[in-house]
Amino acid sequence: SKFSVVISKVSTGSYKRQVYEVPSGKQLVDQAVIDRITWATWTSVLGDEVMGIWSRHAEKADVNCACVSHSGINLVTGDDFGMVKLFDFPCPEKFVRTHFCVVTTRSNVDIVVLYCFSGGCMMISFYKFVA
Repeated sequence: SKFSVVISKVSTGSYKRQVYEVPSGKQLVDQAVIDRITWATWTSVLGDEVMGIWSRHAEKADVNCACVSHSGINLVTGDDFGMVKLFDFPCPEKFVRTHFCVVTTRSNVDIVVLYCFSGGCMMISFYKFVA
């Protein structure tokens, strides 16, 4: 999280979000507490904040990665179809239309440069984002 307490959010193979205190490993289950957390970073493809990244016919495994800019206003995703997509963050509205074999994405400060790492073709791509 962004403030004093270290908290980690994980997404499970059953597509559930779980939140833990670090280093105690205690799972947070109170949704009201979880909803008040301000995350320092966001790389999860699950949650109400990112419902818009999923296309109408997407399967749960279609979107592989996500990364929110340091300013917290842009979200970039990579999917099974090799697409790199840019969204506003949060994007809670389902089936948002936006866009741009990606395995993971990371950005420098405020997605000025986007780094995409592809698996099968062993490629690294760099994109410059111009607002």
